[in-house]
Amino acid sequence: MSRPFALLLAALCLLPLSACDETGPGLTLEQGVDVAVDDAILARDRGDYAQAVDLLGQALESEPTNAVVRVELATTLLQRDGIDLIDLDRVGQYLTTFTGETGSAATAGRGVCSYASDPNAEAFDPAGVDGFEDILAYAETLEEAKDLLQGLLPDAIQSFDLCTTVVDGELAYDREGAVADLRALGLSEDRIAQALAVSAVSTFMQAYLYISEELPETTTWYRLSDGSIAICADDEDAVRDQAEGSIRGLGQALLSLDTRASLLGSGSVAAEIVDTALEVYIEFEDAVADYCTAE
Repeated sequence: MSRPFALLLAALCLLPLSACDETGPGLTLEQGVDVAVDDAILARDRGDYAQAVDLLGQALESEPTNAVVRVELATTLLQRDGIDLIDLDRVGQYLTTFTGETGSAATAGRGVCSYASDPNAEAFDPAGVDGFEDILAYAETLEEAKDLLQGLLPDAIQSFDLCTTVVDGELAYDREGAVADLRALGLSEDRIAQALAVSAVSTFMQAYLYISEELPETTTWYRLSDGSIAICADDEDAVRDQAEGSIRGLGQALLSLDTRASLLGSGSVAAEIVDTALEVYIEFEDAVADYCTAE
């Protein structure tokens, strides 16, 4: 190659719209996306989240339905903001652990609450968990991560039913079918576990933020000494209607956690978090209302 031609080629590769992109000449679009994903993971592992998000964003633009890209981008967003299953477990423990101390809570405006003078009940603010402001600050990240998984999660998880999925404290759904559906998307076992962790964290935290911050009906929340949760409200029927979507969200998060635990095996930390999430779901569902009671 002559020197003038080599210089011309080098100059052309500096042009923004040239064909000399980072994926290299001769690579197919699929190969280019694979390279972008690999490079993004390397960037994420060394803490360069900006580059990782940029690479995965470009890959998503090229292949919007690519399940691997969606899972890796959602995972990266949560890692960038330091949101993980430990936060879910921490919130769950806070909500259900009776301390025996008098707490503060948003108080219902009218009427008499039977729990107010109960020595086995303590008022608490559901937004009082340590680090709540950080969780609130990352609400948009949680929404974005959840949206990235839309269309990927199996019906067995997304179609959580308030009346039939949790029966006598046990989960009744098709675990094996859920995992098979995720494998059919071309996801490895590790990426399935990633997707389910992202789903659990983003869905659980969004439901928690709504219950603690946005529930329109004013309520007073109580922890009881037996580990259960109770509420008092001016209009408990209104609370039931307003919170139904969030209760279902807690259930979907629970199924994501349980499916993940089935992949990782019993006795794992994942299985312990399932127990916490199940307790939170049951207590919130019982506290707000029995959605399956015939009218």
